[in-house]
Amino acid sequence: MKDIFHSVKLIEENCKGCTKCMINCPVEAVRVKNSKAVIYTDRCIDCGECIRVCPYNAHVAEKDETFNIENFKVKIAIPSVTLYTQFGDYINPVIINEAVKSLGFDEVYDITYACDIVSEITRKEISKVPKPAISPFCPSIVRLINESYPELMEHVVKVLTPIEVAAYLIRDKYRKLGYNDEEVGVIFLTPCVGWITKIKNTQLDSKSQINGSIAISDVYSKIIKFINKNNKNIDANESASMSCTGLRWATTGGQSFSMHIKEHIEVDGVKNVIRVLDDIEKGKFDDVDFIEAHACTGGCLGGILLVDNPFNAKRIIKKYCVQLNFTNRFNRINEKYQKDFLSDVYTKASKGLRLADDFESAVKKMKYMNEIINLLPGIDCGQCGSPSCKAFAEDVVRGFSTLDECIMLKKGEK
Repeated sequence: MKDIFHSVKLIEENCKGCTKCMINCPVEAVRVKNSKAVIYTDRCIDCGECIRVCPYNAHVAEKDETFNIENFKVKIAIPSVTLYTQFGDYINPVIINEAVKSLGFDEVYDITYACDIVSEITRKEISKVPKPAISPFCPSIVRLINESYPELMEHVVKVLTPIEVAAYLIRDKYRKLGYNDEEVGVIFLTPCVGWITKIKNTQLDSKSQINGSIAISDVYSKIIKFINKNNKNIDANESASMSCTGLRWATTGGQSFSMHIKEHIEVDGVKNVIRVLDDIEKGKFDDVDFIEAHACTGGCLGGILLVDNPFNAKRIIKKYCVQLNFTNRFNRINEKYQKDFLSDVYTKASKGLRLADDFESAVKKMKYMNEIINLLPGIDCGQCGSPSCKAFAEDVVRGFSTLDECIMLKKGEK
């Protein structure tokens, strides 16, 4: 399998081997070997749960440091809609955008405009994939499907995300103004590690519309300092024309609401998403039009790179919707944009996690794995350094562990 960049990293010297990351990883991507955590990168979906639960700061987000905004003639920030919820209460978005500009940016792009465009395109594209259609907007969930449920990739709606659409529109604008792409830096202010991974890997595969990402938590202190100092200088009647439906994308159910989809399931948290995907594999939910899935509990408001309490942030979203009360209306989208904003990226499903490269060897290894499972006690104690007996059996078959690492087997306590 081709190596990809992962934003979730382990600082081994900080690790105490406590197993919290192993126990809490929703995709069983962590093992504990020689009293240190080990990340199996072929399983990791960069959801950041290990970062969230680690008490020793051993799991961290490796930030994208391959760019410097000063290298660009024009510097554009695309803040996640979650940024506007991070300051304890409703803050005029004009002052927040000015605070972002103070970081060295020339323009702050309103991503809610792109959210509404994507909502309209997605609403039309849903009928082109098998039911239930699955949202493509959480990069960690798309990777989960790609690696563990490849046969469900045909259910994923083939449309670009609002971040990618916003970057496209920015590039288009500055090309018309006479700038070369190399002169324009487009940076996403991200709430989660999943987007650091996605942007970095897009850059590796092809010429990306997005130059890099910055964690909201990394610039929060500078932004709040600017707001506290300058908030009184903003006219209370002055406000950005942000879209309420676009802002709601930060919350669970926000995408479905913006698309006016009645028959939908909104699910958050990777373990809960896995339960839903398992049911889709079993043929359930064929009467459901759309599955809106988020890796983070609470949707994007639960992102690991945010600062404020996500439940308070949800309250603030509601305040914004009352204060702004504005939605972009698109009766018709430019045909060129309609075509350009469709994506073929998600049709490239992997072959999933495999025990071997050829079918005959894979069948033999699967048979051996089942034999091992039948030998094991099935109590998922984790003392072997694997999160479950099934995971341990797979590790043995893949050559990552040996049977004598099962303490229960050694004791003969099955």
